[in-house]
Amino acid sequence: MKVLVTGGSGRAGEYIMAELAANGHICINADMAPPKSTSHDSGALFQKVDFTDYGQTVAVMKGVDAVIHMAAIPAPNIDAEHTVFRVNMLSNWNVLEAAELYGIEKIVMASSINAVGAGWGADLFVPEYFPVDAAHPTRVQDAYSQSKWLGEQMADAFCRRRPGLQIASMRFHALWDPATAENHMKQGDKTTTSGRNAMGFWSWVGRHDAARACRLAIEKDFGGHEAFFINAKDTVLEIPTEEAIRREYGKVTYKRPLPDFTSPLDITKGKELLDWEPMESWREGTVRKPEGAKHDRPQYVAPWTR
Repeated sequence: MKVLVTGGSGRAGEYIMAELAANGHICINADMAPPKSTSHDSGALFQKVDFTDYGQTVAVMKGVDAVIHMAAIPAPNIDAEHTVFRVNMLSNWNVLEAAELYGIEKIVMASSINAVGAGWGADLFVPEYFPVDAAHPTRVQDAYSQSKWLGEQMADAFCRRRPGLQIASMRFHALWDPATAENHMKQGDKTTTSGRNAMGFWSWVGRHDAARACRLAIEKDFGGHEAFFINAKDTVLEIPTEEAIRREYGKVTYKRPLPDFTSPLDITKGKELLDWEPMESWREGTVRKPEGAKHDRPQYVAPWTR
């Protein structure tokens, strides 16, 4: 397929393009900033696009078969809340509207764990049950989290009005590269269960795994809109998960046990609908190339040059 990756110059975008290219897809990187890595010089087409501008969005999406929409303000604390909300929501709308114009039926949206209200609220998010799954009610507060949750609501709306449309909202968390994982193994905090660590459920995901989930979401057929928690199987702690939950949340309801260091975020939907499971673990000393992966570093090689 010919795939547009918005935000392809970002920290996950280059991994996504490498994953797509390694599996035979043709990529276009559409971003406000050019890629920092010289590895992209090997063939990826770069186009400078502001996705808050509908005309630019329509122009760049012409002729593509699928869109992986990663372009956004990626955190709540790097700009004013009204700016975060405006940029993220308007770019979501423009991409979905342009996809409707061209009849593009496979879309991946960058959502977040924040879509349920975890991570950046004023108070500790206390779930109704563990593990937290995609059906859990949201309690968003800040503008960034609102933009992620409302982006998912927007995806629902477009699927209601377009039979045949398929949208995957990827609830990414942390997006570690190999260097981050190795640093955590060597000197990271693996014992603090409170504060922001608890608000993020001590979870993370490797960028290779996140990229593979995006690829599978445009290759598989599931229909309609689905939200997926995209995170590693394990936590960042060396404290068993149920012990960490007991410390921070007290008595809770479990839908199933969470033995050892199992993440409190439910990833079974990814397995059921996408045939995706995370394979990376910082506990090995580094986030190595997952078994069976066709690339081990962010590098785009155009299919027609191989």
